[in-house]
Amino acid sequence: MVTLPIWAVYVVSIGSPVLAFLGVLLAQWIMRRGHVELEARSKREEVMRTIRWAAELAVSDDEGRSTLGVAELNALNDSDLLDDSQRLFIDAALENVIHEVAEALTEIESMGRDTEVVEDVSVVIPTPAAGGDL
Repeated sequence: MVTLPIWAVYVVSIGSPVLAFLGVLLAQWIMRRGHVELEARSKREEVMRTIRWAAELAVSDDEGRSTLGVAELNALNDSDLLDDSQRLFIDAALENVIHEVAEALTEIESMGRDTEVVEDVSVVIPTPAAGGDL
């Protein structure tokens, strides 16, 4: 029969659960760090999608959509969601909108005072096909 010293019995009986607990803590810390990085990447992707959407709206010919796009870009610029590199995209989009408006105003002003600006609104109304549904 083999006997172990009393200190070895205590080390094995107490050390095993302590090492297992430390292993779980280490694994949890690693998983939490990965989750935080994944969340940051997801947030960055969503913000970039929103910036693209708002920029497309801002340069739209429809005044309501354009106003919404500019308002969304301004709201994003004022929010805490962005870092400095993402704010550059918003600044570029807003500068483009300002440039387009300035070009349009310059073109209208160059035509003279007697010029009347008319917005062309084309509406397509579907008609029923022969014998049936829309």
